[in-house]
Amino acid sequence: MFPNPAGTPVNLDALVVDVIRPALKNAGLSWHGWHAFRRGLATTLHRLGVPDKTIQAILRHSNVGVTQACYIKTVSDDVAAAMLSLEYAPNMHLESKRKLPVM
Repeated sequence: MFPNPAGTPVNLDALVVDVIRPALKNAGLSWHGWHAFRRGLATTLHRLGVPDKTIQAILRHSNVGVTQACYIKTVSDDVAAAMLSLEYAPNMHLESKRKLPVM
């Protein structure tokens, strides 16, 4: 799929060590493996409006159902907004270390 200059397939393990991990490290991210990479690719393509059948072809799945069920992770705008609001919620458990009286 990815030919090297000699026309033979690229060693994917070497690609991770030589290219992917250093790029992720520079971005402050970590590598989570090829499955996570493929899921991220499918999800990103979906969010960009690429048809699911095209994503299926890119990932070389035998049917679009596998792509949709296992690789494309969708989140509604409402869920994304709700989770984003948690990012700005006060850290209630950190605000006070004193014990409240037991009644």
